[in-house]
Amino acid sequence: MVDLRKMRLVDIYKSPDSVDVLYRLLEERPKSANISHKLMPSRKKHKGFVESCPYTAWYLVLVTYGQRVGAIYLTREDEIGVSIFKDHERCGYATTAIRMLMGLHPRKRFLANINPENEGSIAMFEKLGFSHIQNTYALDV
Repeated sequence: MVDLRKMRLVDIYKSPDSVDVLYRLLEERPKSANISHKLMPSRKKHKGFVESCPYTAWYLVLVTYGQRVGAIYLTREDEIGVSIFKDHERCGYATTAIRMLMGLHPRKRFLANINPENEGSIAMFEKLGFSHIQNTYALDV
C-alpha cells in the first residue's frame, strides 16, 4: 500500500504527458460511466479540449515515484470530477485527492455530478459529507 501522505496533485499544464494520461483514463472508462459524453473523442479532439483550459483547476494524481494514478478537476461551477485508473481504485487515492483539492481551492459549497450506477463513487462522496440534492435527466435529439 502506498503512503497517501506522499500523494501529490500536479497541475496538468505543468506535466508534459498529461494529455496522454488523461486520454488513457478516458479509454479505460466504461461507456456507462460517462455522463458528459457518449462517444470517445479522437486524440486530436481530446488534446484540443485539454488545451482549451475548461476547468478552474485540473491535476494529475501522483503517488510515490511520480506514478500517475488518476486525475481530478474543479469546474467553474465548483463541481469536482475525479478518475482513478482501475488498477488503483479503492486504495484511497480519490478520497485523498478530493480532500487535497478542496484544501487548495476553498469554496462555500462543492458539487459532484455522479453517474447513478457508480455506487462506489456515490458512497465515497457521501462519506466525505456530500449529500444527494437532485437527479439530472438528458434527452439526446
